[in-house]
Amino acid sequence: MPLYVLTILVTGPPEQVSAAAAEQRERLRDLHRGGKISLAGEFANDDGFLQILDVADRHEAEALTRDLPLVRAGLASWMLREWKRAEF
Repeated sequence: MPLYVLTILVTGPPEQVSAAAAEQRERLRDLHRGGKISLAGEFANDDGFLQILDVADRHEAEALTRDLPLVRAGLASWMLREWKRAEF
């Protein structure tokens, strides 16, 4: 399956972001348990997230992204890129 790197940058006001970010963390845990996320984490200054998605295709990656709490609430911008793992 292809891998996709998803970068989410928080753009909303902190008072609105807090609840959605908590939902986001729970959603990421669920996706990880379901095998859809290989790796995920938050940026050190709490202004976004980075995930490596392990999904069937770009359509699935975009659908998953659009359903994330911060994105659904319009509190974040995002960028999705297909990623080629380096061969060492």
